[in-house]
Amino acid sequence: MIGWALALLLAGPPTLDGPPRAATSAAEPGFSLDQALAAMREGHPLREFAAARADSAAATRVAARLWENPVVNVDYFLGVRSTSYDRAGALVAGVAQWLPVTAAPRARGQVASHEERAVARDNQGLLRALELEVERAMLGLAGALRAAEIHHDALRDLQESERIVGARVAGGVAPKYDATRIGLAVAAAEAAFRGAEADVSEARGQLDVAVGPLAERLRGQPRVDVFAPAEVPPLATLQARMLEGRPDLAAASERLAAARASVRVARREVFPGIGLRVAAGFGQGPGQVDVGAGLTVPLPILSRGQGFIDRARAEARAADSVARALVVAAEQRLRAAHEVARRRNETSQRHVAMSRDAAEALLHQAQANYQNGRLSAFELADASLSVREMHLRDLELALAARLAELEVRRVVEVGGVE
Repeated sequence: MIGWALALLLAGPPTLDGPPRAATSAAEPGFSLDQALAAMREGHPLREFAAARADSAAATRVAARLWENPVVNVDYFLGVRSTSYDRAGALVAGVAQWLPVTAAPRARGQVASHEERAVARDNQGLLRALELEVERAMLGLAGALRAAEIHHDALRDLQESERIVGARVAGGVAPKYDATRIGLAVAAAEAAFRGAEADVSEARGQLDVAVGPLAERLRGQPRVDVFAPAEVPPLATLQARMLEGRPDLAAASERLAAARASVRVARREVFPGIGLRVAAGFGQGPGQVDVGAGLTVPLPILSRGQGFIDRARAEARAADSVARALVVAAEQRLRAAHEVARRRNETSQRHVAMSRDAAEALLHQAQANYQNGRLSAFELADASLSVREMHLRDLELALAARLAELEVRRVVEVGGVE
């Protein structure tokens, strides 16, 4: 039924000889969630963003572990008075290398490694968030198409009622007021249907945004059953899964480890190392050639890490607070989302069970009773609108249940990634 609704949007406004209630369209085979996700993964620009961030973090890790470059020193001396230098002057050349004896580069590499893993977790959460957004948009589009179908059915019912009223008015057994009243109801139903058409266009636009540049591959209607029961696992199972693998919690843990490793870096950089120099000289005296070595030792007297070590410790405490706050908030949100999903699923199933077959019976009874003169045109229109509202309520509750279950998965699998 959703298929002809999409075809109707492409064809134009409804007419009295529009598609029947059970009609389907095979012109467009539609698309599945897997096809939509594949298009997103292949073409969404944020995939390139995630890859670039991963490359940047990997490059930072490599750079953090490197020693400083050696330095070449060349000195020239020319005696100007009372000198023993060669007449051409003296030349001294040497190579100096800074030796980080406290292993500060390795400590910085450990910090960068933790950050690299945190970025990888961030990227994992970003991808999962994009996937869930595609699924949410597909549910929205399927729901909008189903709502358009319901509005179209209500319009067809009212048009049929208008035909019945017109026949009775023409036969002189009903007042002209009935024709006027049912005509107003038909006009209102057509306006509601046109509004539902606009909702379908809006929902398709949201799906296109979620999928990205390759959304044009997705033709036809989404193959999604909005009335499928929303399965919600037990809270304890979801909580264990969330604490074990949610990307933002794992990223916060890695950043806490990086902050603690930064304290070690700050301590080791108080005495960063020693400088070693090897040199050779020519011309200190006529025909003289010299070799030598030098050592540079920094004295941590003026700068002994004042402030830097304390700052690193404070940042570690801050990272620990963030990690603990994320866990507490995640558990609280999960409990709330799980309860919402459970209640919405129960409400949807109960309402569908209560309203099953009642809507169609109500409409047929109203039409029969009006033809027998036991109902007015107002009651006849009310029956069609009541059927429409019942179907829309079924759809609203079913979508709410599916979206609530999707929110549970978002809390468990994504967290704070936007």
